[in-house]
Amino acid sequence: MSKYDAYKRTIKQTAAPRDVEYRLLAQVTSGLMKSKELRDGSHRDPRRMAQIMDALNWNNQVWDAFVEDVGTEGNMLPRELRAAIVSLGIWVTRETALVTSGEGDIDALIAVNRAIMRGLNPNLSAREDATEDTQLAVPDQSV
Repeated sequence: MSKYDAYKRTIKQTAAPRDVEYRLLAQVTSGLMKSKELRDGSHRDPRRMAQIMDALNWNNQVWDAFVEDVGTEGNMLPRELRAAIVSLGIWVTRETALVTSGEGDIDALIAVNRAIMRGLNPNLSAREDATEDTQLAVPDQSV
């Protein structure tokens, strides 16, 4: 078993699902924020462009996972919320394609992630909004 597998198992056993989702969105959103800073001059720097694309792809993959999860049988979220998550996932995919082509807005992707984070854990996201730092607040995993 790899260290990563052990970590995933520990997180599943010790963290509430909402905290795990919040933590993941915080990490992805931080990556988007960093990629936004890298955009200036990125068309001349393949490494910068690769970092931006990695952040965009990671965000897209997270939203694909959310959409897949709400579509699984037995998902306990209300039907309206599941539909809203699917709609957001579709929008994220479209906006990501626009950002990739130079027409979209990374800020819009960041804003959507932050809105979801506020819903997942209002206390932590309020702290994050107050600091407006690129390091987003993440739940404490200590026991």
